[in-house]
Amino acid sequence: MSTDFKVSEKRFNDAHQTFNLFDKKGNGEVATKELGAMFKSLALSVDGEKMKDWADEADEDATGYIKWENFKEIFERKLKEDEDERELREAFRVLDKGNKGVIDVADLKWILQSLGDDLTEEEIEDMIIETDTDGSGTVDYEEFKNLMTSE
Repeated sequence: MSTDFKVSEKRFNDAHQTFNLFDKKGNGEVATKELGAMFKSLALSVDGEKMKDWADEADEDATGYIKWENFKEIFERKLKEDEDERELREAFRVLDKGNKGVIDVADLKWILQSLGDDLTEEEIEDMIIETDTDGSGTVDYEEFKNLMTSE
């Protein structure tokens, strides 16, 4: 995943303009219930549960409102997540040799060995077993994503 992720000034400006549009009272705050509509107007899709978590996190004092700085952080996090997702999908696409929507477990094993994370054969085997949850001998995108994003 890229560590040098930066949001362009234009994207921040668009987000700030959107924030100001939703700031009905002009007091530098937007109702947390408007977050979904704000993201939608910025052409970004956020799952409802995640939106609720982010709203709760941004509205530390439970006022029902968030300030620009808090929205800016959420906006940046969302763009980073989307970029990470794009990179993960691209990596999966490259590894999906037959363009079948799956990666062969043997290829995945080789990749894990090649990463040089000093994983033992047993650790790699455990990772494969945990990843190939249906025991199909292949890993689909969701299984791959879980492997690559688990801490």
